[in-house]
Amino acid sequence: MYRPVFFRLIEKGDEEALEQLLNTRPWIRVYDTIHAQLRELVKTSIPKETLKDNEIEPRIHTHLAGTPIDQYGVWVYYPWNDKLVHLLDEKEFVFMRTNRNKYKITDEEEEILATKRIGVVGLSVGQAVSVTMAMERTFGELRIADFDDLEITNLNRLRSSVYNMGLKKTIQVARDIAEIDPFLKITLFSEGLTTTNMDAFFTEGGKLDLVIDECDGLDMKILLRHKAKALRIPVLMEASDRGTVDVERFDLEPDRAILHGFIDHLDHTKIGSLTNDEKIPYIMPMLGLDTISKRLRASMVEIKQTISTWPQLASAVALGGALCADVCRRIMLNKYSSSGRYFVDIEELIGDKPQKMEGTYEVREMPYPRLTEQQMLQLAGAHAAPSSAISAGDLQQVAQAAIEAPSAANNQPWKLLSKDGALYLFHDKQQSYSWTDPIDFIARISLGAALENIIIKAASLGFEAHYTLFPAGEDQPLVATIAFRPSEAVRPLGAPAMYIGTRCTNRKRGDNAPLPAGIYTDLATACARVADTKLTFLTDPDIINAFADIESAAERVRSLHPQSHHEFFHKELRWNDSGTEKITEGLDIKTLELTVAEEMGMRIGSDPGVIALLNQWRTGKVFEKLIRLSIRSSSAVGLVSVPQYSAAHLVNGGRAVEQVWLEATRHHLSVQPISAPLFLHARAKYAGMDGEDPNMVSEIYELYGKLCTLFPELHDRHGLFLFRLFKAEPPTARSLRKSINELYTIA
Repeated sequence: MYRPVFFRLIEKGDEEALEQLLNTRPWIRVYDTIHAQLRELVKTSIPKETLKDNEIEPRIHTHLAGTPIDQYGVWVYYPWNDKLVHLLDEKEFVFMRTNRNKYKITDEEEEILATKRIGVVGLSVGQAVSVTMAMERTFGELRIADFDDLEITNLNRLRSSVYNMGLKKTIQVARDIAEIDPFLKITLFSEGLTTTNMDAFFTEGGKLDLVIDECDGLDMKILLRHKAKALRIPVLMEASDRGTVDVERFDLEPDRAILHGFIDHLDHTKIGSLTNDEKIPYIMPMLGLDTISKRLRASMVEIKQTISTWPQLASAVALGGALCADVCRRIMLNKYSSSGRYFVDIEELIGDKPQKMEGTYEVREMPYPRLTEQQMLQLAGAHAAPSSAISAGDLQQVAQAAIEAPSAANNQPWKLLSKDGALYLFHDKQQSYSWTDPIDFIARISLGAALENIIIKAASLGFEAHYTLFPAGEDQPLVATIAFRPSEAVRPLGAPAMYIGTRCTNRKRGDNAPLPAGIYTDLATACARVADTKLTFLTDPDIINAFADIESAAERVRSLHPQSHHEFFHKELRWNDSGTEKITEGLDIKTLELTVAEEMGMRIGSDPGVIALLNQWRTGKVFEKLIRLSIRSSSAVGLVSVPQYSAAHLVNGGRAVEQVWLEATRHHLSVQPISAPLFLHARAKYAGMDGEDPNMVSEIYELYGKLCTLFPELHDRHGLFLFRLFKAEPPTARSLRKSINELYTIA
């Protein structure tokens, strides 16, 4: 059903067969332009002369040499569409059809190309390549392999008719070529290229001269290259993005590493048994994450979110077909002998001068200088705490406990100074300032947690800590002065100080297991140790799922805001590419507990150009996925709240947060902060959103409104800290801290 039938009427049997065909299928449509073809043949045969109309007919008569015109040439029947076409026979047809190729392709080159066998694997770009080569007539045999049927979603880039849907792509391409040139030899592998038929594809009927790889299967991409390398056959591949063309000349470089050596460090023999996630390390070097277009990068993070698969455009496929056909022809004619990856990026070659992309944002640099030792000494001198009898060694242990406190993105916004036995806790605003926290909302929670660790550790050493908050004013870096007095209180077993060093964030998925009621009582009691704080839990799975939608949407908003995006991806996140780097500030990517595919998504999402496009498209659902799944795996979601918004309440709220976290650690429970709705609302309400996208501002308030329906106390109290509580294996990695020498100064 893809090979035409030839009838040469000068042969008796063919004349009878055609007559029988026409009698049994009278609806066949007949196309007979042989006279016009002969006119063109006569004129083209003598290019030096310009024949007049009255000179052409005698020459046609002479050329026919007595053969009736209806018997001249060949009648070609196309069974799949019941069309019968009268053509010049092969030699004259080829002469006329390739006449306009001269002298881009010479007669001698045409003869060489007619001996070549080309294999095409995958018929998306492969269709464009195949048809283009057929039009130029640059092969003798074309072997095409694809197991797919033509689907409606293919029609955005594959030139075909709607009535071909459901047809094998191989058959559709073979028919297209037969309708252009019925004399070309096409061999079909409609089951696709497999390990079973690979030998036949490469060698049966003569070894291939070149393979064009446009298949989707990663394992087959690798296997066909090993086969081509063993047979010393060159391989071409076009990526349908930025006009990317890979050339691997295994014919000239038999020892050349496949795929330019991009995957040499990986074991390709295991590829067939790998999961999609496990294939990512193979895919990304092949794809070239740093060289693909921003639109493709942005589209990649939307796969399985708002789109189903990789996008491809007809213009890119057509360009890829042209590029591969051109390179293939020149390789076959020994006019090109290099290997490499090349780009024919139309947008770069034909485009306006670089302009600011719509949706991009001028990121602001840190507006605060680093807190100096001199500033700390001046403030400590002006607001001295009573001297204490605590030893220098004990004081250093207390300072170390403060450093172990949690902080947003592990930014460690504190500095500590000891003077005359007292301790001074400072806020180094350069560490904590961000678009999300321009008013120190988040930083003061972290500083409160550090203060609580100071109080707890001092108690474990036999000292009672007495502190004064913001003695120099709330706008000054000095957060608290702490004096220590010996305490007669008995230190109970299992005191919170035991868990300061083991408390950490765990971002693994939980098991959804309900927790005993007594645990919630213990956690609430721990929170109540700090006056005016309150702890509330969501434990119903349906309500937790509703909260997951709120938190995930807030994470998307935070990730898509250009300034917030810049601060997270380029200041807070540490990629740790070696896997062995000791990261003592910011977030080691290993602490995010990402799969390989999720980490790839993060790397793509780190590009500000990608974020600009996602904002233009009003998408970015990928930033919702991870946290939503994590929350839905939790046993509970907790909220710590305070009566009102003030610097002192924020610090004391941070103390309560640390108490709750240490108590959860005592119960061997995992905690992950998930406070984006609170932080964004505080940003909007207390710092203002002038100049921001009104849709984003509206969504922030809308999400907070939904949060208030789940936590009604937010109508009267100020939400401080949200967290998920769950049972899980210990984290793969935990955030490390700077050394005490960097953060603690002895006056």
